[in-house]
Amino acid sequence: MTTYGVTDIQNKPSLIKAMDIAEIIDRRKHITLGYFISSKYEEQIRPLIEKIDREEKLAKLKKLKQHQDLEFAELGVDDGIK
Repeated sequence: MTTYGVTDIQNKPSLIKAMDIAEIIDRRKHITLGYFISSKYEEQIRPLIEKIDREEKLAKLKKLKQHQDLEFAELGVDDGIK
C-alpha cells in the first residue's frame, strides 16, 4: 500500500486520481489520518462497511440499554424489555 502525506495531496491534488488504495498520513504529527480507497472498489467494500456500521450501532444500543437498565434498577423500576 502506498502512503501519501497531507502536504503531498495539497500540493498535487491530481494524486487522488492516480490512487487505488493508499494510506493518508500526517508526517509532522506522525499519525495515520485514514485510508483512501478508489470508488472502483466500492461494490466489494460497501457490504463490509455496512456490516461494520451495523455491528457498531448494535454495540452502542446494547451499551445504552445496559446503562438504562442500571438507572431503572437504581430507581426500582422495571422497563419490561428483556
